[in-house]
Amino acid sequence: MVNLLERLKQFKATEYDVNREKYDRIVLSQKPHTLFITCSDSRIDVEKILQAEPGEIFHIRNIANIVPREKEPEQHPAVISAIEYAVKVLGVENIIVCGHSNCGGCAALMHIQDYEERLPYTSEWIRQSILLRDCIVEKYPEKSEEERVAILERLNVAQQLDNLMTYDFVRQKVEMGSLRLMGYFFNLATGIVSEYIYEKEMADLIEVMARRREKQRAGSTENA
Repeated sequence: MVNLLERLKQFKATEYDVNREKYDRIVLSQKPHTLFITCSDSRIDVEKILQAEPGEIFHIRNIANIVPREKEPEQHPAVISAIEYAVKVLGVENIIVCGHSNCGGCAALMHIQDYEERLPYTSEWIRQSILLRDCIVEKYPEKSEEERVAILERLNVAQQLDNLMTYDFVRQKVEMGSLRLMGYFFNLATGIVSEYIYEKEMADLIEVMARRREKQRAGSTENA
């Protein structure tokens, strides 16, 4: 079993005390330049990836690095409140959504019905990307499930960037040029973090999903 208390002592002695000036500078305030939205996966070490010091990065972590859309009924205030605080109060210059290879959340989407009873909260959360899964399955019927999951892991990053732009306070700053949205993808097998490029094929899939969402919302309103 990991001795967590011993690790706390090591941090104080070998990190905090040795770098006391660095930590003194951030005692009273923080001024992070980047909001980093990524998966809860324990293999992703954001500070090491960006070579960042304490106080540089504001974090949001959840299963499959999902950003709920602004106008959908199943809103999750915990995620949005952190985005709102980062943009409106901390004034971050960048928002990065980072996906990764071997993502369990994306893999689970392919068989979400198998998890609904055993992991009801997780299933409800990742279901926000179910339309994305459906579009990939329809568009790539010839590909193996492993290949589809790999596409989903990358396209899921694009979806979350699109979701961010549904919030007025994000979109306005992006349009003013004071906020940048970026997508990253971390390949666990190679250590390469690549920047997402918004390709036309991916943009078309996002547009298909946007139309499907509007159709679903319209149907929900009629049945209310």
